[in-house]
Amino acid sequence: MSDIPASAPAGAPALPQPHLHHTALAPARRRKRAWVKERAFLVQNIVRGNLIHNTGGALHVMRLLTLHKMPAGLLEPSHPWVSGQMPDGQGAVWPRNVVFRTAVATEWAEAGYAPESDEVLVSKVGKFLATMVGKSVPTPEIPHGTRRRMPHAINYLHGAVHYNGLTVLFNNFAEALEYLADTRFRKELRRMIKTERREVTLVFRERNYDPVEYAYFSAFVMSHLPWFANVNGAQRRVMWGNPSPYPAVNIINGNWVADTERLRHGDTTSIVRSPVGPGLYFQGQYGVATRGVNKLEKTHAFLINNWVRRRGFRGGLYFVDRRKVEAEKFQQYKATGGQNFIGNELIQNPLRRQTK
Repeated sequence: MSDIPASAPAGAPALPQPHLHHTALAPARRRKRAWVKERAFLVQNIVRGNLIHNTGGALHVMRLLTLHKMPAGLLEPSHPWVSGQMPDGQGAVWPRNVVFRTAVATEWAEAGYAPESDEVLVSKVGKFLATMVGKSVPTPEIPHGTRRRMPHAINYLHGAVHYNGLTVLFNNFAEALEYLADTRFRKELRRMIKTERREVTLVFRERNYDPVEYAYFSAFVMSHLPWFANVNGAQRRVMWGNPSPYPAVNIINGNWVADTERLRHGDTTSIVRSPVGPGLYFQGQYGVATRGVNKLEKTHAFLINNWVRRRGFRGGLYFVDRRKVEAEKFQQYKATGGQNFIGNELIQNPLRRQTK
């Protein structure tokens, strides 16, 4: 017998067709399940990275600022963490620790712009951080103030980030999104971090960027990886970011703690790690089409950035009271009611309807 129902008499209501009805609903249900699954993945990374992992890292910093306070002079001026130079005259370490890079683009945000060579670019970012370490070398120490804004422990930990850390180099945020959206790329990144136990920094060749897009990008990173991502750059500040010669996103996975602890106990040798050999990681083809940044990620960026903006003069200096470090500027800030103060870039609340 045929499974096709007999035709209904003329004028009678159409008979229901449950098989076709379920077939039509299936794509919608799959889309809904995929939406829920993705949001669960994003939220669990945000919770792990921002609330759990980042809180643990902050407690380690507080410990090194109080219970296990680190003094000046733990490193010599010639130490690799201070100079960025590898032992035995092997040259600068930073270009040797670039573990993945894309091809240099031919089009940029501004006509006539051309980035410096990758070696020069990553060396500038590395030297910027090495200079911070150098501020904790002299004895007697440089007084805590405008010349040395950071406590010694924070200066030292940047040695683990710039010298032992690994660099992933992209042209711009849009390009990086296509790689970080790729499950294979993220899996390889996590494998490398687990194997090498080092910090990782994403560095960008494009210096002419939109700060709001930068904030959104960092939120995308934090929703796809279980770690906090700090954004530094040469444009207007966003989130907890600080100045940097080129845009540099520090994926803070916590491996700085072990190196800094060894330094605290007087070990200045084993903390100098050799560069990662070529061809060990990212040997496949990566990159997928991406949806871009969604409303959850934009809201995440807005909340963090707005928190920093509400801190006023203190801004993104969380472990340092900027009012004491820059007392003269703070008096000017109070006298003018903050009129001349340049804080974080404004990010609109994505949950609020924008009026033209």
